[in-house]
Formats: sequence, structure tokens, C-alpha cells
Amino acid sequence: MSKPEFTLRTDVYPAIEPELFKGSLNGKVAFVTGSGRGIGREIVLALARSGAAVAISGRTKSQVEETTQAVLSSASGVKAIGVVGDVCSRTDQERMVKEVTESLGPIDILICNAGTNTFMPFHMTDPDEWWKQMEIMVKSPTELTRMILPMMQKRNSGTIIYTSSRAAGADLPWAAGYSCAKTAITRFAGILQNELNILQKDTFGHDTNGISVFSIHPGEVKTKLHETAFPQKTKDEAPYVIEHMAKMAKMHPDFKAELAAWTCVYLSAGNGAGLEGRLVDCTRDIEEVKKHVTATPRPRITNACG
Repeated sequence: MSKPEFTLRTDVYPAIEPELFKGSLNGKVAFVTGSGRGIGREIVLALARSGAAVAISGRTKSQVEETTQAVLSSASGVKAIGVVGDVCSRTDQERMVKEVTESLGPIDILICNAGTNTFMPFHMTDPDEWWKQMEIMVKSPTELTRMILPMMQKRNSGTIIYTSSRAAGADLPWAAGYSCAKTAITRFAGILQNELNILQKDTFGHDTNGISVFSIHPGEVKTKLHETAFPQKTKDEAPYVIEHMAKMAKMHPDFKAELAAWTCVYLSAGNGAGLEGRLVDCTRDIEEVKKHVTATPRPRITNACG
């Protein structure tokens, strides 16, 4: 059966309208990595607007502080802290998680948004730099999950979201490291969801599993990451890469960061039933997708990247 066409969305639309989620995350604590700027910044603003206490994190202190102040100024009664650190450092991860839980409470929502990209033909890439992408977008989120998941399992409640990409299911040239990382974290989300569906009932004795795991494709949002993704080596030795990516960029509409942000709120507020474990494409109407998915028989072995 061919996949149906879903309505393309580029900005906030009725199903994820902010007014729908006022107070929906009251009492929840959210920790968002890579939230000092770009898509992550919009995610923490949206979560806070919906009532969550939020922890903003990133490597650049000035960005974390500026976004933290923006969140605190966004509405009265908002709780927010900034935690600065390297998500690839286990020491920093442990310290940040400790700071969040001691200041705000147990983490209910974990959104791993930190990422990087380098557009360069594989044969030109430096091995250490190539694997660094895997560390940031695979090792970092899985190890943070390892630290935070036990809290969620004990309460049988929580939402985990990984910022992935449509690249997880496409052979995008010039971005082998990025695409492999996104494929890996998307597959991890699907497998973790299936494991939790079994463990929370059979091992931990709950009636049903209350922990939801998603990966998302936020859309081709024009952030500073796109501006820094072309290193000098690519500009000097492979200008055809820049030309190719410029042509591809013209094919995409102007996706807003708020689209992914409010999709995250939608999922964190418990509206993602039927989409757990899957790659959620924020650029397609989520209600239409959910209706299609829930009406389709679920295979015994699922495919998160499908």
C-alpha cells in the first residue's frame, strides 16, 4: 500500500496551536540539550509557555544565559535554569542532570536536540571529526537516556524526544556522518520504545507502559548550524557540494522553528498515542498522520525509520 500524502505544514497550525496547551505541562520538568539557540531555544520557550519548568543547556554560556532570561521573562511564574556543559562529557552530563533535578525536580521530559553537521564528501572527512558527529548525536543522547530513564521507569511516566531528521531514511550526499547518526538515534528510539512496552509491564509490574519515546524531523529550518556546516576545506576543495546544497535548499519552503517546538509540546502533553517509537515528521499534519497510523495494522516488528 502506497503512503498517503499528508498536508504540508511550515509553521504553527490548528493541531499544535499554543492556546490548546496552556497549563498542559504544569508540574512537569523538561531538560532540553542544545537549547541555547535555534530550534532548541524555541522548544524551551514553547514548553515553558505550556507550564513546564525548563532547563536550558548548551556549551556557550552567553547563549544559555540569554535564552534562560528570555524564558523567565516570557510569562509570570515560569521556572527555568541554565546549565552549561559539553553533552559529550559524561562528567558534564552527570553534573547537569544533578543540577536540574536538585533545582527543579525529577525530569519528566528529556529532549535531546544538540547536533552538528558538516557537508563534505566522505573521502575528504577527518576520521575524528566524522566520529565526533556520532558522539554528539548518538552517544550523548543515549547516555543521557541511560542516566534519566530509571527515574521515569520508577514513576512509569515520561517523554523522551530525539531530534532526528528525514536524512535517517534518505541517502543524502555530503552528510554521511550526520545521516548515519540520525539513522542510529531514530532506530534507537524505536527499539527503546519496544523494550519499555515489554519491561514496564512484565518486569516492573505496571498495567501499561507510561513512557513515550519519539524522534522528530523538525524540517529544514534555517539556523546557524546551516551557516557553519560548510568548513573551509569544502569551500576550497569541493565547491560543487555548496552548489548542490544551494539547489536543494531552494526546493524547500521556509520552515519555522516553532513548528518543531509546538510539535514537541503536543507529544509531551500526551497526544502522541500511536506514534510512539516512530520518526515524527513535523512538516506533515500530525493529526492526519496519527489517524493513518492508528488505522493501519501494526506489524509485529516495526520500523522506526519508515
